[in-house]
Amino acid sequence: MIPTTQTFIHQLIEQAVHVGDTVVDGTTANGINTRFLATRVGSTGRVLSYTTTKDNANATAASLFMSGLSERVTLLGKTIDRQFVAELGLQDQASIAVFDYSSDSENNHDRPDDYLDQIDRVIPRLTHGGLLIIKFNVVPKTWLDYCQSLLTADFKQATYKTDKTQIYLIERV
Repeated sequence: MIPTTQTFIHQLIEQAVHVGDTVVDGTTANGINTRFLATRVGSTGRVLSYTTTKDNANATAASLFMSGLSERVTLLGKTIDRQFVAELGLQDQASIAVFDYSSDSENNHDRPDDYLDQIDRVIPRLTHGGLLIIKFNVVPKTWLDYCQSLLTADFKQATYKTDKTQIYLIERV
């Protein structure tokens, strides 16, 4: 059986995230990835979750509260910006960062113009072996150009594609 892209992402998260890790959900949307990440980091880890709409923030906050996971998540009502390093912690790094611009997260029409700027802020803050996961229904040319610009000595890349969605994986070496 071929896994859905959402199942594939969750399998990667299960393998890569450990109790106590810090992780980033750069596109909270419906909160599905934030909740899953929160289950993996345990009570000693934390999730930085970025959402740009009040409806998404309220729905995610309520879901986290009902699941008993709200203590593990810092829910920020904005996109990743120049304050990211302070929000992450000056000495901290993330083991995984997820940017889901697909219909799975109900976020396929909400890719901001500065999404590459956000990714540029996150990638250097990944641990060695840390993963950036980005998911699209329609892959923008700017993303393909960005992937080609990354140095192979610093990053490994892979893709996973189904009939509707494509996932790009970037591992910091």
